[in-house]
Amino acid sequence: MQKINTYVNKSTHKRLLEGHRYSLKELALISGVPHSTLHGRMHYKESFTDAEIRPSERAIIWPLLETESAKISAKWLNRSLINV
Repeated sequence: MQKINTYVNKSTHKRLLEGHRYSLKELALISGVPHSTLHGRMHYKESFTDAEIRPSERAIIWPLLETESAKISAKWLNRSLINV
C-alpha cells in the first residue's frame, strides 16, 4: 500500500491551520480547488503557500459573438438547411 503524501501549510488560508499537514484530498475539499489541479501544482514540494491553493483562472481564448452581425450570423448558421 502506498504512503499518502502530506504537505505542510505555509499559507494564510482562513480554514487551514498554519504548520499542520494536509493531504491533497483534504486540501481539495477545504480550498475548493480540484484535486488534479493541486496535484499538478505540488509536484515534489513538501509545503504549500497561497500560490498553490489559489483558484484556477478562467482562460478566455476568443470573445464569442461580440458584435451584432456575429450574433445574427450564428443564428442563421444554426438553422437546418431543409425544412422538414
